Amino acid sequence: MKRGIALLALIPFSLLLVVSLWLLTRPNPEPASFTSPTRPAPNFDVATLDGEQVRLADFKGRPVLVNIWATWCAPCKLEHPVLVDMAGKGVEIVGILYKDPNGEDAARELLVREGNPFARVGLDPSGDLGIAIGIGGVPESFLIDANGMIVKTHRSYFDDRSAADFMAAYQAELAKAGLTPAPAPAGG
Repeated sequence: MKRGIALLALIPFSLLLVVSLWLLTRPNPEPASFTSPTRPAPNFDVATLDGEQVRLADFKGRPVLVNIWATWCAPCKLEHPVLVDMAGKGVEIVGILYKDPNGEDAARELLVREGNPFARVGLDPSGDLGIAIGIGGVPESFLIDANGMIVKTHRSYFDDRSAADFMAAYQAELAKAGLTPAPAPAGG
């Protein structure tokens, strides 16, 4: 009798184990949430470091890479030269300065000292745009296609390999939009 009860008690545990293994090993379906690989980008309109505005609508008809960064972020500093290189190869990058307590002056100084890979630098002092786009931390980058859809996400800093992958995706999005890559600056 005790043995039967013990075996009976193992049934829920066994079912839990089987379901857990199934959940861990099943193929991932295409999610429909903000973490989905392809989703609408938030229609942002934020102030820039130079006192103007940057809007997603400014890039309608062409792809753009949006990079969320901050001066306090050590991995952002690691990826900065890679972003400079990507911009030099014709990738249009919009930087979003995210919740930076060091302030706009520190961002300007960094960009002058280290090079500015950004076509524009938008400000997100409250973090609202970061939340809307779906970041988990900084740095993170989002490739937005010509129709305003996020088609690729990178949730870490760029190294040479991940940058090459993103640049290839950017080039593919340019081709889809019927555009040609911008020539790299002379000497770059």
